[in-house]
Amino acid sequence: MIRYTIRTLLKNKTLWAWPGIFILFVIVITIWGGVSADPSGYSYAINLGGVPLPTGIVINQLVSITILIAIIGIPTHFSEHLKPERASLLLSKPISRDELFLSDFAGVFAFCFAYTLISVLLLTLLTTVHGVLFPLHHAIAIIVFLPLILLSYYITIVLFLILTNSYLGGVLLGYFLTGFSSLFLNVDPFLQMFGLTDTWFETILQILSYLIPSAEAFQQIMIQIFDSGFSGIDASLLGFSFVSCVPFALLAYYLFQKKQF
Repeated sequence: MIRYTIRTLLKNKTLWAWPGIFILFVIVITIWGGVSADPSGYSYAINLGGVPLPTGIVINQLVSITILIAIIGIPTHFSEHLKPERASLLLSKPISRDELFLSDFAGVFAFCFAYTLISVLLLTLLTTVHGVLFPLHHAIAIIVFLPLILLSYYITIVLFLILTNSYLGGVLLGYFLTGFSSLFLNVDPFLQMFGLTDTWFETILQILSYLIPSAEAFQQIMIQIFDSGFSGIDASLLGFSFVSCVPFALLAYYLFQKKQF
């Protein structure tokens, strides 16, 4: 089932836009711009038409576009699996619900890892053509944490796909709820803005922060590595990001086991 999921995702034309964005970026910068070594020797500088571009913002925008493309394209196959006729066909084969559910997540992660690796190779090609080495810590940060960011979104989307039986409903609810988790990482200004200074509200939000997959936590760790290398990793934030994915993943697994097709 893992290979089946990967093949299905590779055939998804919406997801072709993911490597397409990186290919377009490489072509545009190669023809009309350039890449030069950063004076600090810790990174690189990108320019377009002689105008310097903030490297961190450029990479973050590429990541954001990738996330949006993946959120739209990846859940389509799982949404199809939930249709009674498709589910009945799959489950009529020698495959259990456990295998169908778990292999789907494994296949999605493997697909995201493969496309992320291609994306990093394209960025490496771009810098190499201009005589600059793509920083190893940037490459590892993207390869490791971009698939984790996407998987945290996917966990929430799968839960709402099971609950709503609607592709659109699952994607929209999953996207906004997972994105909303960023609030929990900087909750104090939010509470002060609304005058909610009581510790009771803070306690509730802290509990909720462990219930919603925190894509923002994974993204912050990736940015920390971009800025400071591996020494900048916040171990407590890393642990929190994994723990926050568990409740929704277990709930989705339970509901999938009980779902009637």
